[in-house]
Parts: sequence; C-alpha cells; structure tokens
Amino acid sequence: MMSGKSFLSPECETLLSDLVLREEAREQVAEAKGRLVKSVREIPEAPIVSVGDRVTSSLLENGRRPEVAIIDLKERRSVVASAIHLLSGYLLLSTSNPPGRITRESWRMVKLAIDMASNGFRVALVVDGEEDLLGFPATLVAPLGWLMLYGQPGIGMILVEIDDHVKMEAKQLLTRAFRPL
Repeated sequence: MMSGKSFLSPECETLLSDLVLREEAREQVAEAKGRLVKSVREIPEAPIVSVGDRVTSSLLENGRRPEVAIIDLKERRSVVASAIHLLSGYLLLSTSNPPGRITRESWRMVKLAIDMASNGFRVALVVDGEEDLLGFPATLVAPLGWLMLYGQPGIGMILVEIDDHVKMEAKQLLTRAFRPL
C-alpha cells in the first residue's frame, strides 16, 4: 500500500494514483475550509477557481468571471445546465471523476485549466461524475494569491485564499482522508 505522502508528486502538481475518500473522513472533508461570503462584493479582486455549478452561476450572474470554473452540470445530484449557458468565451475541457474519488486524469485536467488560465484564457472544466472533491487539486495547484470558491450546501459560498498555509492544510487533509486505489 502506498503511503499518503507518496500519492502526490513533491510539487503537488501530479497525482500518482487515483484516490478514494475514506468513509470515516467524509464529515471532516465536508467541513467548510474557508470563510463564508454572503455577497460577491465581499470577494477580493484576484483570480478565481470556482468549484460547483451554483457557485459558478452566482459569480457569473453577479459580474465576476472566474478564471477557472469546475462544474458537473448538477446541483445536489440533480441535472441542471444553469452554469454552462453563462460560460460564453470560456474554453471547455472535460474530465471524468466518479463520486468520492479524485482521479489522476481529473487532477491533470485541473492543473491544465489553471495553467491555461494563468496564460490569459478562461477555462471551464466540465466533469462527468462529481466535481466536489476537485477543490483539493485546485487548492494545491493554483498559484499563491488565487482564490478558490465552492458551495457549502445549505450555507452558501466558501472563500479560500490560496497561500502556503492553506496548501499545507489541504495536503495534510488529502493525506489523511484518502487512500490510493
């Protein structure tokens, strides 16, 4: 069995094995990891990675265009297409990521989307499966100073400001909460 530290490359840019969420860690992973924002006006000016259809739609409808939008065309497991029609001008990428997992392919595609956004493109990554856990690669791959926003069901938008401390906490939680497949 691979140790937790070995399923990530040293720079956290590559996942070395597909991962599955440990059942006993599900609640810990679901806890909010940033601060609640009630309005788009509370979000600082910085590049944004949005994770989730509702958050992405809310940002776009309120005049904030995330550099990277990670969506699965579902809200609470029900099919919707609310975010996709708002993504005019975005390059579209796609990946597959089953519920409760983070695949090597999806990690690579999140990195590609962020790299493309760092070069001036706006990118939407459409996930076949579930996008919720892709906040991990978004946090670990995004440049310092970027923001990651995701939805906390029943609460609202959670804002994570990417810094070294946040990256370290994300890596530690990833190591504790997942096991390689």
